Amino acid sequence: MSTIRILPEILSNKIAAGEVVQRPSFVVKELVENSLDAGSTSISVEIEKGGKSLIRISDNGCGLYRDDALLSIERYATSKIFTTQDLFSISTMGFRGEALPSIASVSKFTLVTRTRESDIGTKIEIAGGKLFKVSDIGAPVGTMVEVKKLFFNTPARKKFLKSDNTEISHIADVISGIALGNPGIGFRLFLNKRLVKNFPSGQDFFQRSLAVLGKDVSGNLYSFKDEGQLVSVSGTCSNPAVTRSYSNRIYLFVNHRLVYDRGLVAAVIQGYRGRLMKGRFPLGAVSINIPFDHVDVNVHPSKREIKFSNPQSVYQAVSTAVANVLFWAQKNVTAYTGQDLVGPSAESGEIKKQDSQKNIYTHEKVDREVAFLSYGHLPGMADTERIEQARFQWPNSGSTDISKNKKSLSSLTILGQVMGTYIVAQKNNSLILVDQHAAHERVVYETLKKRNQALSVQSQTLLVPETLDLTHKEADLLNSILKDLSGLGIKIEPFGGTTFIVKSIPQLIEKKQIKPLVMEIIESFLETQNPSSKVNWLESCLISMACHTAIRANKTMLQREMVQLLEDLERCENPFHCPHGRPTIISFDAKQMEKLFKRVV
Repeated sequence: MSTIRILPEILSNKIAAGEVVQRPSFVVKELVENSLDAGSTSISVEIEKGGKSLIRISDNGCGLYRDDALLSIERYATSKIFTTQDLFSISTMGFRGEALPSIASVSKFTLVTRTRESDIGTKIEIAGGKLFKVSDIGAPVGTMVEVKKLFFNTPARKKFLKSDNTEISHIADVISGIALGNPGIGFRLFLNKRLVKNFPSGQDFFQRSLAVLGKDVSGNLYSFKDEGQLVSVSGTCSNPAVTRSYSNRIYLFVNHRLVYDRGLVAAVIQGYRGRLMKGRFPLGAVSINIPFDHVDVNVHPSKREIKFSNPQSVYQAVSTAVANVLFWAQKNVTAYTGQDLVGPSAESGEIKKQDSQKNIYTHEKVDREVAFLSYGHLPGMADTERIEQARFQWPNSGSTDISKNKKSLSSLTILGQVMGTYIVAQKNNSLILVDQHAAHERVVYETLKKRNQALSVQSQTLLVPETLDLTHKEADLLNSILKDLSGLGIKIEPFGGTTFIVKSIPQLIEKKQIKPLVMEIIESFLETQNPSSKVNWLESCLISMACHTAIRANKTMLQREMVQLLEDLERCENPFHCPHGRPTIISFDAKQMEKLFKRVV
């Protein structure tokens, strides 16, 4: 008896659905792309219970005739390609003919459509891949697809879905990405019958970028366009001072298709070379137009992965376009100065700016100066309050050996400051260099840690609360750590939707540092998701707070401030390294100096 059989169509569709429909956001992506291919100018997305209960996509596209509507739910039925050659010159979002039958096989599926030439529409109803009703219906021109009870007949797949909020965040990211790649088209997203995103039609790429990337980039976003013979690159990129600790706010489009390509991300970062701290990523969107036969989108069913026939030329075009706009927009801008930078500095001669073009862009000047540590009230604050904290058992710092070998830093003879970054001092026959940011970071970190251990973190109420506008994913995460942040002296409250307000902050932190600090804490948690140790995560928060509070490089210090910093550093448990592990002090004795000047061999 034969053991090899042809799979039933329903079963093969379910297998295909495993690749095409992994979660509700995949359904939204496939259906919205169908709407784009239909020439829609307005697309509405309605979601209930994270897409598990309902996904409804409505558009004003060309619609389908009844015969075409019935064919569209058959596997491998498509209007996009007809020959093998067509497969290598795809100009549409969809082309495989798998999405609708795959979605219909794992849900209760309804399609309503009408063309402009038809007086009556067509309604098709499917449950678990089985067609059970086709009828006439009054409907507007366009198409409405309704997906209910996703994975109702595949419980094994359904149990892998995450919480409603997690699925919503994925859907919101998909809509934001597709909307950014199609700025002329209007998009609306409803969550549980509430409008949460509204991108009006008729916007240009820059306007849509501002709408998607948020208020953080307002006044700090640059637009660029570079047309080549084969590759045209356009887009937006943020000021190097506006960054994130992960790269998912870099949106990439190839022929208006939202894609992900590590090489393209690396090309964007290459364009920022000398302007970003290691581990930081800019915000922005890059749109690449390239002949369809020079790119292969038939790599994966999700169509997010692509291959270029000549990837290096594409990557070079992207990095050059980004580098050029940053060069013209700013002079000698580096983010998070005083810390390790990626590649050479902007002053290395790799790019030279013409004086005549200095004012070609207007933008906010990056304020690099952070006030020296103050134990009093900060401007704009009032009413010191003691924060209620949960007691954490901190691990042994292991600083005994360090303190035994600790030299008297306060007895150094300060000679001055160089490059606004390093304190130059002398002791006996040694030349001492102190990194002011790293040293102050250590002082602030140990101060914060000791106050937390003693349950004596002092918080000051902001006279004007700081507003945070977050993505759905960021808002969901922030809600889960509000109590922990309160224990650190950062009191944040929900303010409706994905907006929060910061009501109070620790005494040591300036108001202008609170937004980037909170974003860094959220982003670090996004990367770890479920930290294995509460103590480790809390310590990471304190390190972030110290980094944002510490005096920056390029900040001129007074003699008394340098003396005070060295005295404070001397009292630290580990004065020789910042919380990140970088050295705070480097010394050169007479023998080393003689070797440098070739006095001895």
